[in-house]
Amino acid sequence: MSTLESNSKFSLVSSGELQVSHVSPHKRVIGKVFGSINRRWEKHTVVLTDTQLYSQEKYGIFSMPIFLDLIQHIDVVTVSTWEPAINSAVQLRFTDGIVLLQANGPYERDQWFHSLLWKFSVLNHKKSLKMTSCPEIIAKELKSLVKIALKSQLHDPQVWTDCLVLISNQLNHTNSLPPNALEEIIEALGPALIQLNPPTPELCDFFSRYCRDGPCAATAVVVFAPGVHSILKHNVDFGKYTYIRTFARDFIIALASQDACPESLPCFVHTMHSPGARCPHPRVLPNLMAVFLAAIWSAFDTKCSYRRNSSVNLLLGSNRTEITNNKLPKEKVTSCFMKMIELCATHEDWVKEMAPLLHPIPFPEEALKFPPFVMGMVSVLKRFAGDQRPEVRECLFPMREGKESWIQLIAPDHNCCPDDGKTFCDIVRTLLERAPVRRKLVRQLAHSCLDAFRLMVIRGDDFFVRMLSEMLESDVIEDKEQKEQVLSTLCSNPDGARLYRAMCDRQAALCNLAQLGGPTKLTMPAHSTDTDVEKVLSSGPFGNLEKLSLAFTCVTSDCARHLVKLPNLQHLNLWCTQFGDTGLCLLAEHCHRLKSLNLCETLVTDEGLLALTELKTLTCLNLNSTKLSAQVFEELVNKLPSLASYDIRYTEACQNKDGTYIREGKPVQNGASKSLQAEMFDNRKGVVDGPFLKYSPVPDRKHDEGDKDEQDEDVPDNELAMSQSHHSQWNGKNIPTFTLNNNGMMSSQSTLLTTRRQSTPAAFLSATREFLFRDLGSNRKMGNKSAQKAAGDSKQ
Repeated sequence: MSTLESNSKFSLVSSGELQVSHVSPHKRVIGKVFGSINRRWEKHTVVLTDTQLYSQEKYGIFSMPIFLDLIQHIDVVTVSTWEPAINSAVQLRFTDGIVLLQANGPYERDQWFHSLLWKFSVLNHKKSLKMTSCPEIIAKELKSLVKIALKSQLHDPQVWTDCLVLISNQLNHTNSLPPNALEEIIEALGPALIQLNPPTPELCDFFSRYCRDGPCAATAVVVFAPGVHSILKHNVDFGKYTYIRTFARDFIIALASQDACPESLPCFVHTMHSPGARCPHPRVLPNLMAVFLAAIWSAFDTKCSYRRNSSVNLLLGSNRTEITNNKLPKEKVTSCFMKMIELCATHEDWVKEMAPLLHPIPFPEEALKFPPFVMGMVSVLKRFAGDQRPEVRECLFPMREGKESWIQLIAPDHNCCPDDGKTFCDIVRTLLERAPVRRKLVRQLAHSCLDAFRLMVIRGDDFFVRMLSEMLESDVIEDKEQKEQVLSTLCSNPDGARLYRAMCDRQAALCNLAQLGGPTKLTMPAHSTDTDVEKVLSSGPFGNLEKLSLAFTCVTSDCARHLVKLPNLQHLNLWCTQFGDTGLCLLAEHCHRLKSLNLCETLVTDEGLLALTELKTLTCLNLNSTKLSAQVFEELVNKLPSLASYDIRYTEACQNKDGTYIREGKPVQNGASKSLQAEMFDNRKGVVDGPFLKYSPVPDRKHDEGDKDEQDEDVPDNELAMSQSHHSQWNGKNIPTFTLNNNGMMSSQSTLLTTRRQSTPAAFLSATREFLFRDLGSNRKMGNKSAQKAAGDSKQ
């Protein structure tokens, strides 16, 4: 025998062109010599089936098919002793002779050899299984067939298909097997599950019954674990192969029922996720959730109908007959799969994928009325509420009007509430701690859980008394009748009545503050601190203050608690301060009259900038040199309808893919929205518009030399000016004084150039050069050589 190396892999052959010869049996050497001389080779297109070999030409040796059950032995023999032109061939030995099959090359020859050997083995095992009813012999034959499939060099899915079909048919016709035979079959068939082919329905049903009723479920857990891992990690269509999902469900229940090893289920979930921070298999969690939902529906759904729920339809598929046909005990299913989903929620990457699968609620009503089931979901809901990602927290609220949500399910006014509102209170507290925009969350809670808040206030809960008072003060309740009901509920509680009176006093104080008047503009000196701002704002009435400049000061987010007390604040300049996300969120919640906001060179990030979506009146926004991302900028542009001017230069939103900043004049290719239009500078119209800055510049204003006191009054109303004087010398003489305010406005004693910070560097430099030479020409003649030299230095 001369075959290829043992590590070679072949595919199962079904047809091919072969040279075929028939050899009569000779015992003497002289007979073999004369037989080789008279040997005749025929060319045939041979076809291999499960039971026979036949030729498409049907002549000579293959005038009749060759049946595989008549073969006594299959081997590869060397025939070069008698015929040097032919090295070796596949030998099929019969009782009346030998048939030699010669292929085009060694690889094709060994491919035919292994294919014939596999078909011959399957046929022999079929004959043996038909002739016996002994359980021990059946187990032995099945085990032998699996071993042959494992050792075969055929790397073809059809091999395992043939093996599993034979085993399934045998198990389907066998009524009962003894425990020892069952264990032998289970141990023999375990490796079959780790192959790429899905198991057959009969085989899955056999495995499922063994997991449910097997005498040694521990053996099944050990043997089936690799196969279940393979099923869950691959893209298995559970809607089509429902029996595979049933087998995975029964395996998980058997795994959770191991009293001797309580850590088996946590180890299983940890192994499915892998030790890393992210699971490398994207199909594991959706498959686990499909098994989980199917198990809950099979245990609780008493009707043969399903909700029209997108999550159920996506995960379970259209074929759901197996769910209602395999009824499981509620307590067993709940304890098992609630523990499994809690373990899945401990992984950060899975939480983000799990939240949309549970939104909206994909479970039957009978399960939601079962207290152990709802209590099992409590830990998962708390995990969602404490997550930093907004899309995870959003799954607790209704998807649309009339759709029940998790936050409503655990509310004390719902009949499914498990603990009289304790869980509801904990989740609301956690949501308020994590929410970047508190007002938005309070509005969501008022829209979905207002009756639950009222009930907790009637029961005397101090936290909900404060929350109901905050809803009234924030004016998030739009319906007038609901406001009256909330007011009566709040006044029924002593603490609520006290908070309401205090709120009325604050509102009256704000009205009085607005009536008292005060300045409309205020500019704090450079290097002012939070304490300085507090002293100034508490020193007198500022009810009419509309414009406040804190540019180049040392204020932080702590000053926001004083800024929110200004009822008419419309323009705020925080350029080059230590202002951060905390203060920005506080401003977004209370300062709803803001029209312009300058956050250039501050510490704000995406988390705080998202809160600006609440400022619907904002028209001018400067985010130059901040940690703004492109995604957040797009959301700001889409959610701020009044936004007309913005500056996002030197941010991530205006960077190339290589990290370099996009320079002005370079158009953006995609023009999906007004923030992604090609940059344009039209000097004729005086309009600057583009993806990184957008505004209409104010025309230059000229003043007389003697009007020094009126310069500040001529500053445009939408500018918050805090001037800093810069002096310089030229040829030993003072040149006109330049004054640069916080918004980039340059002025002198004779001229005021209005050049906003949002303008381009080229425009700013051109205006400066024009101003310098115009003022210089009024003092000296430009023909003087020293003047020309000075002008050249000024250009540089």
